[in-house]
Amino acid sequence: MFDDITTRTLTAAMHGANMRQAVLAQNLANADTPGYKRQDVEFESALAEAVRDDRDQIAAARRAGDGLPMARELSIAQVEPSITTESNTAVRVDGSNVDPDNEMSKLAANQLSYNTVTALLDARFGQMRMVIAGR
Repeated sequence: MFDDITTRTLTAAMHGANMRQAVLAQNLANADTPGYKRQDVEFESALAEAVRDDRDQIAAARRAGDGLPMARELSIAQVEPSITTESNTAVRVDGSNVDPDNEMSKLAANQLSYNTVTALLDARFGQMRMVIAGR
């Protein structure tokens, strides 16, 4: 019941945004560390591709009358955020490439994304609560 494509997508997006928040905070903490290279988290494109694949798989199963695939068979189950290191950006004299203003901007944007996903997941569970309660 809580293992549908929408809930899995929102949960994966929440996990990726949470991981990104930690990495961006780490970048800020190391802004003055000589030679430190900023990092980021990539998951959006892999998640979008997995959602497309899973929607196609679900549509094909419905057309064939085979029933819906199990949640563990969906591509979303395999999506894992990955940490990347940016070594090709402009570097300061000390070898670091962290711009604190840029990191703060990215933190704010990521927080908005996280809050949006959290609100959508809360709404999803609210819908399920209404169905269970029979309202």
